[in-house]
Amino acid sequence: MINSHKLKFTSLKPIELAIIVNAMGINFMKFVPFGLCLLLFACLFETLIVKTASIELKSSAAKKSLVVLSLPFLLAIFGLIFTANFNKAFEDISRLLPFILFPILLLCISNERKEKLNNLVLASFIFGLLIRFAMNFYESALGYLEDYNVLIFFYSYLDSDTNILAIVTMFGVLYLLDFMAVKSNLGIKTNSWIHGLVLFLSLCVLLLQSRIVILFFFASLGVLFIINWRNQKKWSILLTMLFSGLIMLIPEFQGRFQVISTESKPIKTIAVTEKVQVENLPCMSSTQLRLNSLKTSWKIIQKNPFFGVGTGDWRDELVDEYIASNMPCNAHEQTAPHNQYLKTLLKYGVVGLLIYLGYLFYLYHVYRRNFRFGQLPFLITLIFCGLGYDLMDVGSSAPVLAFFSSWLFFENK
Repeated sequence: MINSHKLKFTSLKPIELAIIVNAMGINFMKFVPFGLCLLLFACLFETLIVKTASIELKSSAAKKSLVVLSLPFLLAIFGLIFTANFNKAFEDISRLLPFILFPILLLCISNERKEKLNNLVLASFIFGLLIRFAMNFYESALGYLEDYNVLIFFYSYLDSDTNILAIVTMFGVLYLLDFMAVKSNLGIKTNSWIHGLVLFLSLCVLLLQSRIVILFFFASLGVLFIINWRNQKKWSILLTMLFSGLIMLIPEFQGRFQVISTESKPIKTIAVTEKVQVENLPCMSSTQLRLNSLKTSWKIIQKNPFFGVGTGDWRDELVDEYIASNMPCNAHEQTAPHNQYLKTLLKYGVVGLLIYLGYLFYLYHVYRRNFRFGQLPFLITLIFCGLGYDLMDVGSSAPVLAFFSSWLFFENK
């Protein structure tokens, strides 16, 4: 069996190897530019030199997929029209480059080759995620040996980018569960291994203690369970829910949820002066900061309802409004809306939001037509987590979304 896997891996062509490497390295933000360059060189090599691949953009389905999957990037370009702060605008656009690069580069691979790679892409993505957690647990273990505080394995001590890592891990769990639901011919040993991975990654989601992600995680498991009601593998989903629920009964895992009830109440706002610096203010809780950002974003949206404030001006507009509303803590932290739909409204107005919703509808339409494993978990993650985070604009989550939207939803027929 091992020899057959080795033979399968060594038979991969340059583009296929580059895709596998990208699926694994997408978990590490610093690796993304190298992964994209590798994929670019592999595409050039196969299309121009050995001519084992070609850019297929003849069908209307391929053209439509290319445009729709590039919409997050194209929206940012559209937002330049209303932008005054071009430095910030181009910074935002650079983070969204994967949304145009991945769809273009994946044009070089046919549907037949993609189908053969599906399992390897999933395995590589999960393997990369495990490598990242191995590094995090190693560093946390070193910290634990210093003072034997078990909380060193939780929250920000475990990883510096807890919210995004929690979202990516949640997607990994749903991806594996969806794979198990589709693949009915898996052996007992393979099933056991995948179950173990699912439970371990579920534990990691809970360890990261991103409150909103944990709530979305349970909601997502519920959606998967309902959709797979007639599938025997629904019990794998139920087992994951029960396991995660029991873990949440342990007091240490409730830490971030307990903070909600014990966080300091919103303080009376104090204007920042030369004598009273914002760093010395007893700022309100993170929950209140978020609520302030939502209210302030809505105020700005009401002033610019149709086309928003532009790609580069959203942060400047927020800070100005925070100062005008006497919210020094928000102004100091430059608190973002933490909501993809509201952020899209803020930057591109109602027109931009309708385009973004069209993007989501297209993904759903492709899922309803194909029912490929991985499509539903991606949709659930994007739609749910978009309510609590502006995923498209974050440098560590944008490449993951760009890669898997292109991989799972690109139609090249």
